[in-house]
Amino acid sequence: MNSESEYVIDVPRKAVYFKSSGIDFVEAAEAHMQWRSRLQKHIDGVTTEEWSPSAAGADDCCGLGRWLRGVGRVKFGHFSSFRHLDAEHAEFHGFAGMVLEKVREGSRSEAENLLKNEFSQATRRILIAMNELNDAMSVM
Repeated sequence: MNSESEYVIDVPRKAVYFKSSGIDFVEAAEAHMQWRSRLQKHIDGVTTEEWSPSAAGADDCCGLGRWLRGVGRVKFGHFSSFRHLDAEHAEFHGFAGMVLEKVREGSRSEAENLLKNEFSQATRRILIAMNELNDAMSVM
């Protein structure tokens, strides 16, 4: 996968947003799809954005991560699709942190390979996991 547009089909289909759930999966999906271009800018050295590997690797610092650790866990933690999304989300952030670590080490080609392979697959899996939880929540 080489562009963000290739992920569009995986954005949650029904955009379930229950006020009581506290999450907008479309917004969360779009935010996570933007990470690829942000990481690419770091690999290419064309950004002034301060972004540490530890910050990118922290799965509780974005809106989805805070929801997964808070309200989401309380209300939906019993769903297997919730646990799946939680695991995929942690892996997504782990790979993002690894990409930035490779950039920091000066291993731009390794960072590029991580971005194109493991990170891209993690992105696809997180979007699928959001769809699965979205579907489970919509039948409540």
